[in-house]
Amino acid sequence: MVSLRKVLLTVLVLAVVAAGVFASGRQETVTRELPPGPPFASAAQPADSGSVMPIRASDRPIRIAVIGLENNPFWVPVREGAEEADRLLRQYNGSVDWIVPPGDAHTADVFGNTIEAAITQQYDAIATIAGDSGIVPYINRAVAAGIPVATFNVETDAENNRLFFVGADLYRQGLAAGEAMADFFRARGNTAPKIAVMTGFFSVEGHELRRLGFEESFAAAMPNAEIVGRVETSDSDANAYQQAQDFITANPNLAGIYVAAGGNVGAARAIEDAGLAGRVFVFAYDFVEQTMDFVRKGITAGTIGQQPDAQGRDPAIRLFNYLVAGEIPEAGRMLTRSDFVTAENMADFGF
Repeated sequence: MVSLRKVLLTVLVLAVVAAGVFASGRQETVTRELPPGPPFASAAQPADSGSVMPIRASDRPIRIAVIGLENNPFWVPVREGAEEADRLLRQYNGSVDWIVPPGDAHTADVFGNTIEAAITQQYDAIATIAGDSGIVPYINRAVAAGIPVATFNVETDAENNRLFFVGADLYRQGLAAGEAMADFFRARGNTAPKIAVMTGFFSVEGHELRRLGFEESFAAAMPNAEIVGRVETSDSDANAYQQAQDFITANPNLAGIYVAAGGNVGAARAIEDAGLAGRVFVFAYDFVEQTMDFVRKGITAGTIGQQPDAQGRDPAIRLFNYLVAGEIPEAGRMLTRSDFVTAENMADFGF
């Protein structure tokens, strides 16, 4: 079985590919007529999330680009999901390329050129992160060229021509985290905790949805609490470690740190190294191994999952089924599960 190729596209590669196409005089493929998809804002949690299968083989090779990141451990299972999709689709005359653009951000200035390159290379379908509204023209250009696009993990609220999204309802995840943190401190007799807020990027709409949802529900449930500061980690555990140290130093009575995106492992490690386990607690997302280690230690009080493997796997297979069998996804937003795991219930989830 052929393993998934890891493709790193740079602006230089884009220029070379484009130059080669036009120098050779090769014409663009005929634009494919795409059947309409579901309403943009419609939402459903599909029963086959993480387990959707190809419907039938294609009579010609189908190449799908999945454009993601590798800037923190969260992306390992996402990449593995794309690799699984590649192994499955190769049995049906399809293939998946996992593409990592140069740059560590979710934003259009990182992903736009890579989408353009995928159009130039005549991929049959594209799955991409869509962190801000600047990505909309690139998505629409691909669709206009007959290339269906799915988004995953995060996406802009600006309506565009993508076929569907695979990922969590990030605002509701933020609301849930705020309620869980309030319940946690109330049970410990602390009705006025001081907490710090960390996000990945203020410019990424999905990260902001989580942060704003958290702050809304936490303030409503615990009005005497104090947010001592808000920082962006750039999804980096190293950054979060230093920022957590700074918060701890500046706020001797710090009770908790909410991490809306990447960086929760760094924040938890800073608490451990400061000897504050049992006094300062992290609320986070995802079930990566390092995060679960800190859940076991009681430093991370709770973490919310979002099926990262499904985020890498499902967009490619659903795009394949759309092209080959004409199957329309049941909703514009195909939501992944958002299980809340603590030290008390982690065994129920296989940890």
